[in-house]
Amino acid sequence: MIKAIIVDDELMARKSLERLCSKTELIETVGVCSSAAEALALLEVTEVDLLFLDIEMPELSGLEMIEQLSYLPQVIFTTANKQYAFEAYEYDITDFLKKPITQPRFLKAVDKVLIKQDQLNAVTVESQASEIYVKVDGRLVRIPFSKIQYFENVGDYVSVVSDLGKYIIHGTLKGIDARIKNPRLIKIHRSFIINLDRVVDIEDNTVVIEKKVIPISRAHKSILMQRLNIL
Repeated sequence: MIKAIIVDDELMARKSLERLCSKTELIETVGVCSSAAEALALLEVTEVDLLFLDIEMPELSGLEMIEQLSYLPQVIFTTANKQYAFEAYEYDITDFLKKPITQPRFLKAVDKVLIKQDQLNAVTVESQASEIYVKVDGRLVRIPFSKIQYFENVGDYVSVVSDLGKYIIHGTLKGIDARIKNPRLIKIHRSFIINLDRVVDIEDNTVVIEKKVIPISRAHKSILMQRLNIL
């Protein structure tokens, strides 16, 4: 069951999404919010798998709300304006639905959510969140978080770069980010999760780990800066 929150300032849009969610047993709506501020407050006390998020909202837009999240669940943007499509995908979202939303198109988006959730099985995390086990040639290789340098998205795969070697696994970076609960491992770009303890330096919109220069996206920079102990 996917736990979801609906965020939209329009009453009819909220009710439409609630109705679509109720018609499938795959989605459990755990919150319906009329503003981004209300949703941010709810997310402080409720962990969800999915946001149905309107882009055009007063005071704080959907795009601005994402930049304030402490963790990023899967996101399906909803809007009546196609002009936001390109910018929305820069935030590594799961799907983009244009209003009015039809049931077939809604179900197609839900399928994408389920596929990404299934890909979380590529990485198994222990309850203490201190290590991962990566599937390699039919065996599980243990990698302590302290040994991980960074994760890099490579097409339909993710490269795990560590002191123990480089491992390629099938999955998505977003799925790994949602599964790993460790404050020192942070997503700074749609293609990179880094270990803050392995950062050599940060300059403008890049970080350096070992000799690897890694970009910082605009969507993730604010979250990164909040994690740093800057004097």
